[in-house]
Amino acid sequence: MNTRDPKPKYVPKEYKVIKFLGSGQTSYVYLAEHARFGQLALKLPRPELHVRPVLRRMFENEVQITVSLNANRQHKHVIRAFEGFPTGEKAFLSTEYCSGGSLDELLYKNNLDFKSASRYIIEVARGLAYAHSRQVFHRDVKPANILLDQDGVVKLADFGTGIFMTDRTTDRVGTAYYMAPEIFEGKVPTVQADIYSLGILAYEVLTNKRPFTGSSYDELMLQHLGSIPRNIRHYRKDIPDSISKIVSKSMSRDPEKRFKTTREFIDEYNQALEHLSDDIKTGRSSRQSKAKKKETPNKNTSPKKKGIFGWFRAGKD
Repeated sequence: MNTRDPKPKYVPKEYKVIKFLGSGQTSYVYLAEHARFGQLALKLPRPELHVRPVLRRMFENEVQITVSLNANRQHKHVIRAFEGFPTGEKAFLSTEYCSGGSLDELLYKNNLDFKSASRYIIEVARGLAYAHSRQVFHRDVKPANILLDQDGVVKLADFGTGIFMTDRTTDRVGTAYYMAPEIFEGKVPTVQADIYSLGILAYEVLTNKRPFTGSSYDELMLQHLGSIPRNIRHYRKDIPDSISKIVSKSMSRDPEKRFKTTREFIDEYNQALEHLSDDIKTGRSSRQSKAKKKETPNKNTSPKKKGIFGWFRAGKD
């Protein structure tokens, strides 16, 4: 291990640290090896947590919630936890290692095509829907908290600000770019608050731009509470109006006007994709489409095609 990297003061039994990967607000992250679990990411609390109770609680939350979400069942789009211990000098969390980096890093490098962007959005929503089904609010849905495995599969991660739905806290936590208006107002979090953040994420994934770009917490709060972001189609004309409306609905200032559940968001997004014309799905020009119709004038003789977006229906949550 590089001497400039922080050496762990404690390593759980049966874990061998390979190298330092990076640090977060509450932990140092290492690539490690375990005899049974194989190669994984090992999170160890930062030493200053013992004098910073808010950050210590965030680490405890992440361990407890991530482990609970993996009890009895693993979900494809939620980070897999192997084991963890939330408190004290021997606190740790071991999870799958996602070598693909974060969605935030991917957006920094590339503008995503519509098909790829939609896949990421749907997979994030599926992970979030699973968390909600397990009575967990994430409270910080954003591209930086979405990890990608070696195959580019989305993993909803970083549950440090997450809470169980039985906790009626009014703490104003999250990242200001993605926080729902009612959270700024100190109201109790709901499924709709997470859906609002999902809508902001979808906007950013589709356009590579954030809908609100204030330079301070207060400025961003005022924008979330009173501003209307530009329509997605202002930045990308190729985004169908049906998709734009779904994102806008998710980002409604009034929680009652948003989707009732994340499952409803997924279903409407999938339905919108299914109703897109073949030209939009495949990227064919209208001239190519017309030529194709001339070649096969009899609809009954041409086989039906499943369409490029058929994979959205493959696999259930």
